[in-house]
Amino acid sequence: MKPVLTAAQMRESEQRFFAAGESSLALMERAAKALADELTALMPEGGTCAFACGKGGNGGDGYAAARLLAKRGVRCVVVECGLPKHADALTNRELAKDAVFALTDSRCLDTLPCPAVWADCVFGTGLKSAPEGEFAKLIRRMNADRARGTRVVSCDIPSGLSSDTGEILGECVRADVTVTFQYLKRGHLLGRGPDVCGDVRVRDIGLPDAVLPNDYMRLIEDADALSALPARPRTAHKNDFGHLLVFAGSRGMAGAAVLCVRAALRMGAGLVTAACPASITDIVQISAPSAMCVPLAEENGHVSDAALDTLLSALKGKTAIAAGPGLSRGASVKCLKAVLESALPAVLDADALNIISARAELKQLLSARHALTPHPGECARLTGQTGLDSVTYTQKISRLGANVLVKGASSVIEGEGLFVSASGCVGMAKGGSGDVLTGMTGALLAQGVEPETALWTASQLHGRAGELAQSMHGAVSMLPQDIIECIGRAINDADA
Repeated sequence: MKPVLTAAQMRESEQRFFAAGESSLALMERAAKALADELTALMPEGGTCAFACGKGGNGGDGYAAARLLAKRGVRCVVVECGLPKHADALTNRELAKDAVFALTDSRCLDTLPCPAVWADCVFGTGLKSAPEGEFAKLIRRMNADRARGTRVVSCDIPSGLSSDTGEILGECVRADVTVTFQYLKRGHLLGRGPDVCGDVRVRDIGLPDAVLPNDYMRLIEDADALSALPARPRTAHKNDFGHLLVFAGSRGMAGAAVLCVRAALRMGAGLVTAACPASITDIVQISAPSAMCVPLAEENGHVSDAALDTLLSALKGKTAIAAGPGLSRGASVKCLKAVLESALPAVLDADALNIISARAELKQLLSARHALTPHPGECARLTGQTGLDSVTYTQKISRLGANVLVKGASSVIEGEGLFVSASGCVGMAKGGSGDVLTGMTGALLAQGVEPETALWTASQLHGRAGELAQSMHGAVSMLPQDIIECIGRAINDADA
């Protein structure tokens, strides 16, 4: 797992480093060299590199990188937005004066020719509000030149992007490459960060992990997911890999139950039983012949209170539950309550979450054995608040007592720690992809994986399977069932 820091955590790490007697100016020089190296690789012969330098440490990195690049024979122009306020940045500005071709201000933008490369060093990780005035003008110019073919490289984080949430705060640089130092920042992975950061490259500048704070977010990698999968001895049998009960489906949404069941089977559950309205059991059995079915009493196409005894009987002998996909908001509250009161670990999604959101007595039943997988709309219903970022939603919902995964382009998970899984692709933005994740998570729970670990393991492999499906079918045409068919390959690729 890789550290992913907030702006405050990065500052804290640097201050610990400096407190041990290390030089801040030397650290800036190493960051500048990393930036200059990336710029050198992009520069065409005879091309100009324009540096947009702000007043803080990010601008200092830019001044120093311009000096280093100029010494390599590259024609460098520095466009600055006022004098630096950061001491090391001011030092590097003075050092750059005699090295670069020109050091000027934003008034030159109307006459400045389009450069081969822009180095965006306007704002660093500390930006809190929308860029204004000459800062906004400079960002617009960089984006306009990019549209004409100029490559844009952002230093640490694209200017205009929140380093902590990935929110675009106003005018924002669209980078081809973002060079960040030592550790990823949350904004690279969350919110709109993946849309504007381009290729994020983490460069080592000599900060030891000993300076890290204790509570940083962790990025899940394929090896982490692979190591979390239960061992499968040659002599094992189906009962060694758990028995998952899928409580899902309603008339008109049988497909959600099918996707969940089939994903659970692909994820290695030894046995899967679907408890669903009697009217859709034939659909589920034909679509997932490896699974068993328990027909439940229904009313108007969804599970009714009359199904309670049958459901309680079906819970016997199971090792985990997956509840919610296609269940409908009219499903029996009594039956869902029985699921929550069961001692079994359970993953809860879709309409199970919508039903819980509206009933305080059900929220009170949530505990550490439960794994919740809401999308932003379901987050809003669970919290009663709209428009929050994914980390804030995750933390608020986790206070209910359960482990939580908030779905998104990068998914945020909280249990005993805070994690992010950044695998996946735009082709997964189709109804049914979440049902696949629920089935995968349920299968891991059934095999004895702890809820927190099951969430981030399923998320990482779900995303990788989605990427494989998109490579085969394209972002427009891939379907959630294609994700299921790629689960095995995603696991095998992680093992390669």
